[in-house]
Amino acid sequence: MRSSGFGKSCRSLFLKLGVALELVVMMVACHHGAVNPSQSPESAPKDATFAENVPEVAVTVDDLPTHGPPTRGLDRMAIAERLLSAFDLHGVRGVYGFVNGKLVVDDPSLEAILRRWREAGQPLGNHTYSHANLNHVSLGDYLADLEHGEEILKKLEPDAGLWKVFRYPFLFEGDTDEKRDGVREYLRAHGYVKAEVSIDADDWAFNAPFSRCAEQHDVASLTQLRRRFVEEHLEELRRMRLLGYRLVHREVRQILLLHIGAADADAIEDLLTAYEREGVKWIDLRRALADDYYRLDTGAPAGFGAAFPYRLAKARGIQMDAPVFGRDLEAELERTCPTK
Repeated sequence: MRSSGFGKSCRSLFLKLGVALELVVMMVACHHGAVNPSQSPESAPKDATFAENVPEVAVTVDDLPTHGPPTRGLDRMAIAERLLSAFDLHGVRGVYGFVNGKLVVDDPSLEAILRRWREAGQPLGNHTYSHANLNHVSLGDYLADLEHGEEILKKLEPDAGLWKVFRYPFLFEGDTDEKRDGVREYLRAHGYVKAEVSIDADDWAFNAPFSRCAEQHDVASLTQLRRRFVEEHLEELRRMRLLGYRLVHREVRQILLLHIGAADADAIEDLLTAYEREGVKWIDLRRALADDYYRLDTGAPAGFGAAFPYRLAKARGIQMDAPVFGRDLEAELERTCPTK
């Protein structure tokens, strides 16, 4: 999801949700291989251990053709190639790359990355032209930016039915009824599918420290960043599976959010392998979005952006433990390989 524009003040709202003992206990049980349904009937699957259920996960990538600061030894095309190579190796298909067209206008050479994405058989979607923040612009300006974002997609993919998938920048869906309902109606009227997110472990926040550590040739810190990247994404997968059981009492199809950044490219092979060891079956985004889970009501407009399960839990008044970004991850990453 996100770029640093999300804002710590927005994230702090989640800290007010508190810690639910039930979810913490379940996460510990999951970590050790099973959840006893009789101990938590509303949260765990019926007549089966948690480990016996197969989690299905779709992978998506935001901010194509490029995200994050320049990185020593890893140019923008190399980042894309690492991601695409890993997806191919692990059989991950239908990986939507969500495009900000302004990046190509600013640097036309980056169009080659979008073409390479399509050549690899992965689809593209609309992320607005300029990564517009719906909370900071008028509804009219936002919709105009969304439409402007179609220009590069029409150029690269003649089948509008393929690229008419929209991901909100920052996951901001509007802080007023007018904005929320206006964009939703526009998407429906123009045949768009909304690309939800369920697994968001602040991958974007790893890219700046990764670049700094690479510049300083700090191999130990780069290794630690890769390990932490994978650990946080594993934890969020487990958390979102458990929250799905708590919300709808079954396994739900998950949607992982990544970015086309250097840290993502560095960790992607380890991440996909770790998910597979967790039992994950890879699916495409459209199959994930066909889950009725993503049609549940997430409540009133909000001034923050968040993955779908967090919004749904808040709408239903469900308390939960603090997410990754609520435990000072970003501050910790900011202190990693500080600029000298």
